[in-house]
Amino acid sequence: MDLIALWLFSIVLGYWIFKKIKERQHLPPGPWGLPIVGYLPFIDRNHPHLTLTKLSKEYGPIYGISMGSVYGVVLSDHKLVRDAFAKENFSGRAPLYLTHGIMQGNGIICAEGGLWKDQRKLITTWLKSFGMSKHGVSREKLEKRIASGVFELLENVEKLSGSPLDLSHMLTNSLGNVVNEIIFGFKFPPDDKTWNWCRQIQEEGCHEMGVAGVVNFLPFVRFVSPSTRNTIKIIVRGQAQSHRLYASIIARRRKMLGLEIPKGAEYPLHSRIFDDHPDGYIKCIKYSKHASDTEEHFFDPNILIETDGECVLDSFLKEQKKRFEKGDETARYVTDEQLLYLLADMFGAGLDTTSVTLAWFLLYMSLYPDEQELVRKEILSNYPEEGAEVDVSRLPYLMATICETQRIRSIVPVGIPHGCVEDTFLGNYKIPKGAMVIPLQWALHMDPDVWENPEEFRPSRFIAPDGSLLKPQEFIPFQTGKRMCPGDELSRMLSCGLVTRLFRRKRVRLASNPPTLEEMQGKVGVTLTPPAVHYYCDDV
Repeated sequence: MDLIALWLFSIVLGYWIFKKIKERQHLPPGPWGLPIVGYLPFIDRNHPHLTLTKLSKEYGPIYGISMGSVYGVVLSDHKLVRDAFAKENFSGRAPLYLTHGIMQGNGIICAEGGLWKDQRKLITTWLKSFGMSKHGVSREKLEKRIASGVFELLENVEKLSGSPLDLSHMLTNSLGNVVNEIIFGFKFPPDDKTWNWCRQIQEEGCHEMGVAGVVNFLPFVRFVSPSTRNTIKIIVRGQAQSHRLYASIIARRRKMLGLEIPKGAEYPLHSRIFDDHPDGYIKCIKYSKHASDTEEHFFDPNILIETDGECVLDSFLKEQKKRFEKGDETARYVTDEQLLYLLADMFGAGLDTTSVTLAWFLLYMSLYPDEQELVRKEILSNYPEEGAEVDVSRLPYLMATICETQRIRSIVPVGIPHGCVEDTFLGNYKIPKGAMVIPLQWALHMDPDVWENPEEFRPSRFIAPDGSLLKPQEFIPFQTGKRMCPGDELSRMLSCGLVTRLFRRKRVRLASNPPTLEEMQGKVGVTLTPPAVHYYCDDV
């Protein structure tokens, strides 16, 4: 009996090895994994980018790796990344459970094909009209919006002068309201309960998505692992709660514009959400894996502060009305369900990446006070008085320090994976349809063959001999190609606008001991976040 079992095992193993060898023909080189789970057990779940970077040194700038049910191709050379992402064949999204199972291919980040092309075109057009272009009257209006949010931050800093400040949290709140204006056309009142509730849900959701990474590649794990099942439940509940909040904002905006929900655009899951309160307020429930009880409160959308200027929500609702009235075939791309996912994507992408970049920036400025003084000197020489609109081109050293921050601590260290929509070739290797293509930003930005002493914080590496800002081809913080981040200009405007106005008045320094080398590696979720620290903001 034992011999028969051994014989059967040998046949199965031999078949598996034969199949793998045949599959790997013409594919990029890469490590062997285990049956079913692939290489997943050997990837550091806390710092996956470090494992993938180590493999790139062994297998080269393009290699293949099996991760559960997903075959991945990892790129660590900027030329390969630019070549791949300029092609239509790589414009898809990786077949991951969180993006396809939970997000269901909606929004803009997870969308593919016709939906993605349609929404990308709309968003790019809207953002440019709002002022996210190099010059124009609309840009001046956007600058004023940003300035308003920054001065709100400065007022709060002044009130707490002399005390240790959670500056990262404060700037997230201030920038968040600027992003709210641009996306929703509203601001939340200071210290509003619902605003804090919303941010907590999103922050925990981002962390849980990082923790739940394995379910992307092995979806069945959510059925056998209680911890993973609980994590998915937290993510799904948080998403549902965020959507309810957005639905109440959409309803108020429609009322202001005098619009009705077009027939066919309704979202069935929200047909009764205004029935929980006699005045139509939305019930907000906070679920957390860190608390045994849930917290509830009601949100009155009338407390929102209306702001001037165009917003994404208005633009979408007007486009929706136009398409449904015409009976346009593309009306299916502008339903209320798609709107909810789109608003969530734009809010998260617009705020989280910028706020995390600035959190790392403030930390490095505190750790390198000489660099901070160089930035302050440039700011004061160009903007000696308050009130002037900030022109990024006049602040090359400030931009260099932000670029160096984005290089040394890539906000999304593994990049945003793309999906291969049909069999194709890249770098003489076959890339199969359905493959996940990873632009490994950490490896790109920490390559010692490109960046001398890459672990050293040195903004001068982005400064040309004539003092202008260098833009190395190897530096891709917002990715590249057809799916490049459409909000890169907004991120620059927010970052430079905040730092310029803050450093004109204040110097920042740590209120505690510097983080350890281990803490400086950051915490991986959807983004790579810095250690929590407090600051003193000293008058200058």
